[in-house]
Amino acid sequence: MWGLNWHNLWKLSKEQFWKEYPLILAIADEYIEKHKGIVDRHKYINLYALMLAVRKQENGKPGLEFGVMAAKDTDLEEQARWAIVTFIKNIQRWERKEGGWKTKFSNPEQDYIAFLGNRWAPVGAINDPLGLNKYWIPNVQQLYKLYKKEVIK
Repeated sequence: MWGLNWHNLWKLSKEQFWKEYPLILAIADEYIEKHKGIVDRHKYINLYALMLAVRKQENGKPGLEFGVMAAKDTDLEEQARWAIVTFIKNIQRWERKEGGWKTKFSNPEQDYIAFLGNRWAPVGAINDPLGLNKYWIPNVQQLYKLYKKEVIK
């Protein structure tokens, strides 16, 4: 159903994250259903794996779990809602900008994550004084690959 590699999710995450999965996946279900048209055009992007990869990468404290500064000091549910909506809106932006198919990576999923990362965690951002955003794209791409269940063709 969610197309996730549960073994890797369990192996690579702490118990704290396991407890968050049901809420995060339920919110993703809700918004994926609401935005079925855009999601269906890009079925190769697993938004469930992306949600969990970004949550792990951001590793934010309560109220900043996904690193969504616009929803600062809220809760996991609100952070997850902001995240999934942002991912979907950025699929639309990416689709308009790149045609959704041009890719400098080995596949469009990795290209989309790079596009998203340049907006979500831009290198040189004022709120990133240590320069850690330069690791965001490769880390999320790697986590995404590990979390997404490989489809054998």
